[in-house]
Amino acid sequence: MAYSSDELSGRLDELVRTYGDWVIWEQGLPCACRAAPGLRMAAGCTRCEGEGFIWISPQKLKGIVMPAHTDRRLASMGWLTPSDLTFATDAHDRIADFDRITLTTPLPVDPEVIVRGQAFREGLRGLTAEEDRLAYQAARVLACFAHDRPAEPLVEGDDFVITGKTLRWFRPPPDGAVYVFKYEALTEWLAFASPVEVIDRGASLGQRVLLRRRTLVNLAERAVPGG
Repeated sequence: MAYSSDELSGRLDELVRTYGDWVIWEQGLPCACRAAPGLRMAAGCTRCEGEGFIWISPQKLKGIVMPAHTDRRLASMGWLTPSDLTFATDAHDRIADFDRITLTTPLPVDPEVIVRGQAFREGLRGLTAEEDRLAYQAARVLACFAHDRPAEPLVEGDDFVITGKTLRWFRPPPDGAVYVFKYEALTEWLAFASPVEVIDRGASLGQRVLLRRRTLVNLAERAVPGG
């Protein structure tokens, strides 16, 4: 039995509604600091914090998240890294290059090394001298210790508190001290290649977007749209 494009679109929409997960979707835009000679990003830019892109207009979006390596066609093209994901939406949502998707299910991330006071010295937005910055929004701290004293863990609530990506010390350690954080987070992913449009008989059935973890995308080497 052959289905019309409208019937296929309706069935795909139903799959997204039934099996999809809620994420936060933000539009990605090149920061004005990329207009510098050679499109070099300004390390001290207060808008993009040196990433060269800003993300605006956050909104909730439902879609199906899958490991990208399960798609043999994509894997055969050599595009993928082991952690890449695909994100399938219905026909009404339009995700573009450099848009950011934040998963709302906490996942473990690689242990992170924090140099006390470095983020504040680099002028990251909204930080005080008693605060440091994590790469992702922390959901649960698994371990925290000075790199040279792993047998003396620090305790969340007694030594520090984390709100989103901001780590605030109750008794700030000396500047330059090095700490290791292991935590679960709301991970951020970027549409790192042009989204794949699913077309049937001239009608769009939605997108399948290739996602790569934000910290693995070298935005300095990415071309600016229209540039």
